[in-house]
Amino acid sequence: MNCKTCGNSLRSDFGYCPSCGAKIIKNRLTLKNVWEDLSFQVFNLDNTFLKTFKHLFTKPEIVIEGFIHGARKKYMNPISYFAIAITLSGLMFFVLRNIYDVNLMQNSFSNVKTPNMSFIFDYQGLLSYLLMPVYALMTWVLFLDKPILNFTEHLVANAYITGQVSFVQVLICIPLFGFFDIRYDLFNWCFLLFSVVFQFYAFKRIFKIGIGSALLRGMGYLFLFVVVMMGIGILIILIGLLTGSINFSDFAPK
Repeated sequence: MNCKTCGNSLRSDFGYCPSCGAKIIKNRLTLKNVWEDLSFQVFNLDNTFLKTFKHLFTKPEIVIEGFIHGARKKYMNPISYFAIAITLSGLMFFVLRNIYDVNLMQNSFSNVKTPNMSFIFDYQGLLSYLLMPVYALMTWVLFLDKPILNFTEHLVANAYITGQVSFVQVLICIPLFGFFDIRYDLFNWCFLLFSVVFQFYAFKRIFKIGIGSALLRGMGYLFLFVVVMMGIGILIILIGLLTGSINFSDFAPK
């Protein structure tokens, strides 16, 4: 018997080719084994997704440190986990905007007319990928005194954490905005607080720091996050003004 991938000679009891690592397929195609293979190769849902989701709440340090130190099979890898979460977030924003008719740009704290910049949600996925190194840089800076993780390892940690937060957001938003009339900006500020609390709960367990230290670093992160988001908002407004998609009259009081 030979490997269908590389042609290497195999023993009949081999499950995988020792030369190229390809799985040895002995059965005919059925819907069941096609789904099992698809879920493993593309989504990696063979029990690892639910285990990753559960353990990121109960023991995030095990999931994150496990991947960093080489345990790559027990949990879903951070890139896949993050990618699936961001994809679902994009679908969630589509539902909120186009089905639930939620005004994502409404400002509950000001009478100033908010310009229509909802187009940025069309690029939400791309922005999430571009912002990931920024999040990692922020946490890396806040933990410079504890060099347990390097910058790349902070990327891994933030990918897992951001993915987890995005899954929770999808699970909450779809039913919440479907049944209740809620202002998105108020919900978003509350959810941002939850996100930072969860993030530094995870980092507290990774770095084994006290509650006070985690709280101070979390406040520092929240400050940096707001500054970064304000900077991005200003940049988007400038681009909108230059391209003509936003006018100064959009900022006039209602």
